[in-house]
Amino acid sequence: MKKYLGVFAVLVAAFVLSYAGVALAKSEFKLSNQFPPSHHVSKGLVLFAEKVAEYSGGEVTCKIFDSAQLYKDTEIVDALQDALVEVGLVATNKWSGMIPVIDVFDMPFIFKDLSSIKKFLDAGVAEALDKECEAKGVKNLFWVDYGYIQFFNNKRTIKKPDDMKGLTMRSFSGSDAETLQTLGAAPTVMSSSEMYMALQRGTMDGATTGMPAAVSRKIEEVQKYMTLANYSTAQFVVQGNLEWWDSLSEKDKDAVMKAGKDAEAWIRGAIADSEIEAQKAIEAAGVEIYELNADEHKAFLEGTQKVRDAFAAKTGDLGKKLIELAVSAD
Repeated sequence: MKKYLGVFAVLVAAFVLSYAGVALAKSEFKLSNQFPPSHHVSKGLVLFAEKVAEYSGGEVTCKIFDSAQLYKDTEIVDALQDALVEVGLVATNKWSGMIPVIDVFDMPFIFKDLSSIKKFLDAGVAEALDKECEAKGVKNLFWVDYGYIQFFNNKRTIKKPDDMKGLTMRSFSGSDAETLQTLGAAPTVMSSSEMYMALQRGTMDGATTGMPAAVSRKIEEVQKYMTLANYSTAQFVVQGNLEWWDSLSEKDKDAVMKAGKDAEAWIRGAIADSEIEAQKAIEAAGVEIYELNADEHKAFLEGTQKVRDAFAAKTGDLGKKLIELAVSAD
C-alpha cells in the first residue's frame, strides 16, 4: 500500500507541476521592442514590466526583447495580427496602409511643442484610434511619445528647403518619405535597425530620426551635419494581440492598463531631458548642429503644405478634423 501511495503522490506532484507550468506560461507575455536598451523608450518599457508584476501581485510577467531581437519595426504589425508575439512597440506609421488617418502624427510642422501630443490624444483622438486598431485585431495598451524628428546628413548644412535637393535620405515612414520627396530629396523607407550601416557605407547621405534614437544607435559617428528642425513628432503605441488581450482576466487587464499609464507618463517626462542630453552628445561628437530660425522654419512649413493637403484629401473630414485638433493643441 505504501508503495502505491508513493507512486500516486509522485503522479499528483507531476500533475501539479505540469499545471503550474501551464499557468505560468499563460501569465507571461513577450514584448517586442526595436530600440536598444539605452533609449529612454526602452527604459520606459522596463518600468512597464516592473509595474505589471507589481500591480498583478506577481501573477503576470512581461519579458522584453530589445534591439529588434524578435521583430523589426517593419515586421511587428504582422507579428501582432498573426499572434506571433503577444505585445509589441509599434510606430503608428506602420499602420498607415490600413488606418490612413493614423498618419496624422507624421504630418510636418503641425505640433507646436512636445506637450501638444498628450492634449491631442486626450481630445478624443486616442479613443477614436483605439477603435480603429481594435478593428484590425490589436488592443492599444498605452501611447509612447518619441520626441521631435531632425534632419541628419553627410553633405551640407540644411538651412532651407532647396538644401534638401538631391540628398539620398533614410526615411522612417511613407508619409515621412513623401515630405522628403516634396522637399527634393530621394528617400528610402528603412528600418531603424538598418540605418547605421546604410549611413556608414554611404548608401544614404542622411536620415530623419530623433536625437535620442540617433545617439542610442551611434548615428553621430557616421554623420557630419544635423539640422534642428523639429519638423515631426513621431508617435509609437504599445499594442497587444486582441485574442491574447481577450484571454486575460479583468484583474490582469486592469494591472496591464494601470502599468501602461505609469509608463506612458514616465516616458513623456523623460523626453525633454533625453533630448537635451542627446543634443549634447551629438555636439560633443563633432556633428555640426544648425537650428532653424523663424523665417527658415516658415519656409519649410510652406514648402510642405502639399503633404498636409494630400493627407486631408485622402482621409476626408476625419483627417481634416485631426489636423485642426493637432494645430490647436497648444
